[in-house]
Amino acid sequence: MPVSSWILDILFFLLGFALLTLGADFLIRGASRIAARMNISPVVIGLTIVAFGTSLPELLVSVVANLQPDGRSIAIGNIVGSNIANIGLILGVAAVAGIVTIERWMFRREIPLLVITSVVFIALSWNGSLGLVEGIILAAGLIGFTYYSYTAQRSGEVHPDSREVELEVVESIDPGIGRPSTNLLWDIGLIIVGLVGLIFGAEWLVSAAENIARDLGVSDLVIGLTLVAVGTSLPELATTIAAVRKGEADIAIGNVVGSNLFNMLFIGGAAAIIRPLVVPENVLRVDYWVMLAFAVSVYIMAIPRPHRITRWQGGLLLVAYFGYTTWLFVNGAI
Repeated sequence: MPVSSWILDILFFLLGFALLTLGADFLIRGASRIAARMNISPVVIGLTIVAFGTSLPELLVSVVANLQPDGRSIAIGNIVGSNIANIGLILGVAAVAGIVTIERWMFRREIPLLVITSVVFIALSWNGSLGLVEGIILAAGLIGFTYYSYTAQRSGEVHPDSREVELEVVESIDPGIGRPSTNLLWDIGLIIVGLVGLIFGAEWLVSAAENIARDLGVSDLVIGLTLVAVGTSLPELATTIAAVRKGEADIAIGNVVGSNLFNMLFIGGAAAIIRPLVVPENVLRVDYWVMLAFAVSVYIMAIPRPHRITRWQGGLLLVAYFGYTTWLFVNGAI
């Protein structure tokens, strides 16, 4: 393999990540400004535009990969790998940096919902694929979860300031997010540029990921579960780091749970509706159970009162994540 070809694959891989990140940022910034200009509340902006926007890199990568015959393993690998990375890597980093406190409502409802959704997701794809019917079921679950989150916020079940604080953390990363639009055409342009960046970024990333997998002698699935999954989770990682710096480490658990639910319901559902999502045997035998184990471990760690993830538990999550990643590359998962 020529060195120039290897370097070119890496450059396109990194460029794809950059376009995905910038594309999502532009789209969120433009859409949130327009929403704020229309007097839409920060709660709704946080629940919809920011939540969906930070999941767009995963969505575009999974959809594009699923439409390509040679990269379909990357699609499911990206979903499962992102869920594992969100807990093992992102929540682990947050807990090591500062103890992550968990609100009672989060422990009693959101985390159990994550475990239940993981089990349902596994059950729906146990025959080796997620088809149109399963995709519709997952999409319906997303609508139900979004409606529940909004009504819970309105009824006071969720701390009334939690979504506003989360939006403030996002704004600390990009001050343009959440502020009312002063130039409507400019913000519409940001949305268009963001969408174009997301599409091209996903295309380049998936194509480069396939080439890198061949160059390393591992399967597309391994690359999807690791490099692609971590890369598309960068928005969540950035938000988590910003939250820890602002002394709001507890936001990390909300980001992780919300992102993982979105990955299964939104991304899995949308990708399956567009085209049946193939689930390789290795995912059924190993990776699904790793994903479920990480979700269950968060609940078990948080059982003692006060509900929280301590620094040593965060370290344990990191060790488990890097151990799993090392195992993947050693075995090749071919």
